[in-house]
Amino acid sequence: MERQPNNPRVAETDQFYLWIALRLAKLWDESPWLRELDEGVRRDVVLAVTGYYQDIVADGGLWRSFTMLHDRRHGNPLPHYGRREDYVDYELNLDDVRFIIWWTIAGESPAASLAPDDPQLEALATAFHMLLDEEYEQAPVPRQFCIASEVDLDEPADAQRIYDYAYWLYWRSFLLRPSSQAVMERAMPQAHAIIARAGESDARPLLQELNERLMSTEPAGPIPLTTAQWLRLIIEGQLP
Repeated sequence: MERQPNNPRVAETDQFYLWIALRLAKLWDESPWLRELDEGVRRDVVLAVTGYYQDIVADGGLWRSFTMLHDRRHGNPLPHYGRREDYVDYELNLDDVRFIIWWTIAGESPAASLAPDDPQLEALATAFHMLLDEEYEQAPVPRQFCIASEVDLDEPADAQRIYDYAYWLYWRSFLLRPSSQAVMERAMPQAHAIIARAGESDARPLLQELNERLMSTEPAGPIPLTTAQWLRLIIEGQLP
């Protein structure tokens, strides 16, 4: 639920996508591919693929924004993979799933050094894609992913909801989380210094301030943008 934009609220569609995540996890458990990865990394991959799937079903805008911007800059929607003949913009695609798996592993377990064209990666992505495609037409729309319809960036009354979306986008979303974890790792010496200076209980608001400063200033994502740039791109279509 922490990976959902509406957390801690519960949506009617959450049960369906939990079922999808559990099926992906079971499929991986029963497969021979990339089994040497840490259990926590495999969990994060499953949650990231499920998050991508929710965004695609909802046409929420995060994946659309990323692939649109990458296409404008580099002539194809994804890093590493050229546009296949069967690639459909902003729909469920095998290469999207393959990229999400690779991107998550690269961010969550840099020591794994998995090549984007690794045969095991392609086999796992193909199996995941087949499962997702089977349910695609009847998958319920998770409206909590439709950020653009929920907030107006220039409306003061939406300030708290904008902050909540920004926090989810930077620290929890399937696309930005793998790189924001690296930002957090680099900031750990600052966090430890704050705790040593203020003590654990008094350090909490200071650590929250550090979190917010990182979120607002440090770029994240496969195309490094600030949170404000990502929000403008998703909600208003403004290219950075």
